[in-house]
Amino acid sequence: MDEDLSSDSDLEMAILNDAEPKPRRARQFNERAFGDAIDEVTRQQQHRVPIEVVNFLEARLSPLLKHPTKRNQPLEPRQQIELFLHFLGTNAFYHLLRDARGPSSHTVYRVIHRVSDAINTLRQEIIRWPDDCSKLPQDFLKIGGFPSVAGCLDGTHVNISPPSQDEISYLNRHHQHSINVLAVSGPDLSIYYLNANRPGRCHDSNVLRSSSLWTSFEVNGTLPFHGAVLLGDSAYPLRSWLLTPFPGDPDGPKGRFNIAHIKTRNVVEQMFGCLKNRFYALKTGIRLKDPKEASKLIVSAAILHNLCIQYGDNGEELSDDEEEGQEDEVNQAMPEAEEGVTATDMRERRRNQILHFFQRN
Repeated sequence: MDEDLSSDSDLEMAILNDAEPKPRRARQFNERAFGDAIDEVTRQQQHRVPIEVVNFLEARLSPLLKHPTKRNQPLEPRQQIELFLHFLGTNAFYHLLRDARGPSSHTVYRVIHRVSDAINTLRQEIIRWPDDCSKLPQDFLKIGGFPSVAGCLDGTHVNISPPSQDEISYLNRHHQHSINVLAVSGPDLSIYYLNANRPGRCHDSNVLRSSSLWTSFEVNGTLPFHGAVLLGDSAYPLRSWLLTPFPGDPDGPKGRFNIAHIKTRNVVEQMFGCLKNRFYALKTGIRLKDPKEASKLIVSAAILHNLCIQYGDNGEELSDDEEEGQEDEVNQAMPEAEEGVTATDMRERRRNQILHFFQRN
């Protein structure tokens, strides 16, 4: 009997001991490498942006990134920004960023998404046409001799990890999973418009038709300036505001039209090259299965790209060896719609109006 009581007492004591809170094991934090712990050459290799851009982001995003307490030694806003830039610029694995910077892989993951969300809040401010577009036509004319241009339009694919849902929609013609990114570039390689939410299976023309750019230009008729046109390749539909090359290999004025069109449109190819070379995550593929999160990273890269250009780091110099004195032709206005004239007639008329410029030159 005593043995039974003793056994019950031992069991009760064991239960009580388990119920008592046990002291928490102290967390071990790795030494962190940020700021002055990294030399300038390494910083440029990892961040891929001027220091002025880092300062700008710290000033603007600190309220969104600062943690309310010092519990568990949280990263300061600037440290989070540096970690994000290191990831976007090198596309390093999380465990490599852990070894290089100190925070755990889980912290790296959270910081990347946290900073990406914060940078995306700057989208409307940074990715847009200039407030004053009066110099745009002349700047584009200097590049390739094409008048009335407000931007050059094209698409590029950014590879992503196979998504868990609707995987087939993201499989592009190269049999890779991607997002089809639509962008409009300015003469200085700035990004005036960006759409990064369409799967890779979508054709370029369908990406355009489903974008807010189509709604603004085609439906609402809102242009950067009167008579403005965008230049796109033959994958896009001909519109009064979107000019594509003449088909085939024409000569004469149409041939000069096509040559000037190609030279001018080359800026958008340069822009994509600069964007992907600066941020290797876009060049080598984003290792995220959620397309929405991958889209945010692409938008973040575009915002950072424009900030780099604003601070004098554009990677390219615009050509200025074209002839001057073309202001009259540059600012030709788009003809007003006439009663009984079809939309197709208007689109052809606008391209033919620009063609007259090449007949006189």
